[in-house]
Amino acid sequence: MTQPTPIEELQTLLEQVTQETSSLAACLATKTGQILARDKTEHIKLSAIQRTQLQHEIKAALQQSQYSQGMGFASYSPATQAEQEYWTLEWWYKKENQLQQAQLENYQNAQRFLDFRTFEWFQQPATNKQPCIYGPYVDYICNGAYTITIAHPVMINDQFVGVIAIDVLVSALEKVLLPQLKKIKQKAVITNRIARVITSNDISIRTGTLLKHLTNPSYSNVTGQSFQLVMI
Repeated sequence: MTQPTPIEELQTLLEQVTQETSSLAACLATKTGQILARDKTEHIKLSAIQRTQLQHEIKAALQQSQYSQGMGFASYSPATQAEQEYWTLEWWYKKENQLQQAQLENYQNAQRFLDFRTFEWFQQPATNKQPCIYGPYVDYICNGAYTITIAHPVMINDQFVGVIAIDVLVSALEKVLLPQLKKIKQKAVITNRIARVITSNDISIRTGTLLKHLTNPSYSNVTGQSFQLVMI
């Protein structure tokens, strides 16, 4: 039986990461929509019961995930005559083999300043009602590291109410991908769909670099729409 090549191994690994995180995001988005629909109001602000149920689902998904570092639910409620505008961000992350909650939602003034509605991982699902994979980018809010975010819209009766977001750290991806990347003798780069570098077997090619700035890249083995392997 023929052994898979390093390139084939990389393709398989990238497909596993994409499949796991995208499936988890879709499943969690469905469950979140069901939780919110049980007690739906015009102002999408979590009740105590909804928050408890949602936290349970988020923590279960995060524990199940092999690749993600954090995940949660983000939603924006515009101001009404009765209530001020409100940014919901129920976020959990892994730290030292424990799950911890980020207390970001408690700081509404900071949320107004940051306004995650302008972020691609929120804006794209809100606009086109489709999931998206965004990054690598430096996440200055949650972890301060290069991150890839998998986002899925949460819908109730075809109405957009928020986003499930799952963060994968580039450093965690590198631990999975670099052993196979290093087996490739020529320069090899994994990029996102717009040719921004995620990781490489050449330390001079840094995460976040746009590949078009490099010399004579030749695309090889496209892996879906999210990631691709490029030989230089």
